[in-house]
Amino acid sequence: MKKLFFLSIILTISNHIIQAQKVNDYTIDVHFFPKDAQMWGYPVSSKSFMRGSTRVEFSNQNIDTISFYLHGELKVDSISSGQSVIKYKSEKVFYEYDYSNIGLKTTIDFPDEIHEKTLTIYYSGFMNPSRTRSLSDYMRINQTEGVFLRGHYYSPWFPIFQRPYEDDYEVNFKKITVKLPSKFKAVVTGKLLSETIEDEIYTAEWMPGKNKMSKIQCTARPYEIISRDNISVYYTNDRQSGEKIIDNTLKLKKLFYSNLRSIQNDTSSLYIVEMPEYGNISSQNVIGISTNLYKNLSTDLHSRLTIAHELVHPYVSIPVLKKNPFNALVVEGFPSFFHLYGLKKITKYNQDFDLKKYMKKVEKNYIKKKRTGEDGRGNLLPFEKPILKISFSEIGLYKDVFILSDRVKLFLYHLWNEMGDIKYDKFLKELFQLNSINYKKFETLVVKYAPNYKNSLYIWLNTIEYPKSLHIGEL
Repeated sequence: MKKLFFLSIILTISNHIIQAQKVNDYTIDVHFFPKDAQMWGYPVSSKSFMRGSTRVEFSNQNIDTISFYLHGELKVDSISSGQSVIKYKSEKVFYEYDYSNIGLKTTIDFPDEIHEKTLTIYYSGFMNPSRTRSLSDYMRINQTEGVFLRGHYYSPWFPIFQRPYEDDYEVNFKKITVKLPSKFKAVVTGKLLSETIEDEIYTAEWMPGKNKMSKIQCTARPYEIISRDNISVYYTNDRQSGEKIIDNTLKLKKLFYSNLRSIQNDTSSLYIVEMPEYGNISSQNVIGISTNLYKNLSTDLHSRLTIAHELVHPYVSIPVLKKNPFNALVVEGFPSFFHLYGLKKITKYNQDFDLKKYMKKVEKNYIKKKRTGEDGRGNLLPFEKPILKISFSEIGLYKDVFILSDRVKLFLYHLWNEMGDIKYDKFLKELFQLNSINYKKFETLVVKYAPNYKNSLYIWLNTIEYPKSLHIGEL
């Protein structure tokens, strides 16, 4: 008898207002590659098939319509409440938070039919690799390769009760239970509660706790595991590289905690997982790095930069809404530079990373991009605009390739040199303890440590000018 390959996930989400409703409980079971797929009208042997059921409990029903979103390749099979079948309408809509840009929107027009304030949603379908967006959006399920998923923003594999363009929300994920064939190991955002193997089935229970929907990551492969000092590396066959990664990560984590934001969960476990190509992606306490970077930590500077970049995100996070002009700077601008800061600090006496030389190269490329409007491969860049004019929806256009990498790096490096090491470290410690940010607050903090920097700050953040006085050669 062919072994059943499946993944079951149980999520409980409480205390969040969704479309004027308070959600008390939210439980999800998902099975990947089920043996009886033919019952659902799909080929039995499909390597990318999944089906799931979600039970949602509301505290009230005080609106006329309930809507939720799933990945565009999935379909809703039925919805029930108690013993009653609930009518619904599903349609394909533009939904940029799905990696295919197409989501499945399902609407229930008469929520008064909900019994005991609960809904159970049954759904099924495929999750193939994206064909419409960048290769970095590698999210998919594959019976041979494994499971590579995130929730909102990438591959909604469970119902998302959130409209497009709404601010991501924090919810309490009490438990995620994962079941796989015994050769697999799974990594999920949060705290690992238990792992067991019984009847050739591997079962793991995770507790993400309070997290945003976009931070829930699930990865499953035939992993080996190394654990030390609350850091676990999940790898496929190269243990030695995993040991080096733990050594490097411990140094960075200690530095970031001391010099940047002393995050409350710094003592919790950190999971670093070896991913397929283009899998350099992080979610809360899970860091994914692609295989080629995993194996070249010692000889490839980019490997260390990738780990530092993914690790630094929570240490440079300041609460900021999408409409805040500082959103792009905080979400992707700060991480684009402070991983360099961290690597420089832990390699102070190591000549293999010369930060000034690195920044001169960044400056040279930035000036060329400003002049030509193209990147190094001749691809057109987005229209140049000031850092504080980049909206939340434009972050993907400017990060890694232009303003949120090049100009932000140059700005924060120049400010470091203007303040000097001691003042800059004090400035950073104050900056990353803030609970909110706006221009006046940021300007006040900057001029506290660099009294003559007010005009330069304005140029950096509110214009696209790059006068000689701000060039690295002038430092």
